[in-house]
Amino acid sequence: MKRFLKPHFIYIAWTILVLGFLFIGIPVANIGHSGGEQIPLTLLAYSIQPILIGYLLISIFTSIIFLDRFKKYWFLNLIVFSLTAYLLVSFWIR
Repeated sequence: MKRFLKPHFIYIAWTILVLGFLFIGIPVANIGHSGGEQIPLTLLAYSIQPILIGYLLISIFTSIIFLDRFKKYWFLNLIVFSLTAYLLVSFWIR
């Protein structure tokens, strides 16, 4: 199973889900609302934190599940973890 499931496929799948939500889900949620409401911007603003939490959890779980890959490419997970942790902390401090 690990041979077919690679960490970068998990990141790609999460990114496709996020982009699907941004480009399909938000416009569909805006159908039927008047032009003065700001439903798309509100949904976008509220979705930033769960998207970042998703990337943070993926970086943690892929380093645990794919330990042999983590030993070789540890800096990639460290970069994703540190960027998402920094952004989440900056959201929570404000």
